[in-house]
Amino acid sequence: MTQQVAMVLVRVELFGLPRLRSGQRAVELALPLAATRRQVVTALAQACPALVGCGLRDDLEDLQEGYLFNRNGTAFLTGDEVRLRAGDFLLLLSSQAGG
Repeated sequence: MTQQVAMVLVRVELFGLPRLRSGQRAVELALPLAATRRQVVTALAQACPALVGCGLRDDLEDLQEGYLFNRNGTAFLTGDEVRLRAGDFLLLLSSQAGG
């Protein structure tokens, strides 16, 4: 018997260089409710290959150094597990500010 994994649609909003490189403001992903960071990165790379090497590590294990995910504009995601709910959105942000 195969077990069904509950999925949710999540919008990933892009900023800075990832937005410029991809030419997109956001990407829609179907992810498991209890996704790992690696699952989010892999799905994002499949949906938008231009982000590999620009926010996403080349090996798709995680984000590049200096980038982070924020959920719903209120919580930075630092652990491996990313708990998602319907209507959630993720922000792909650079932690480096220029001036």
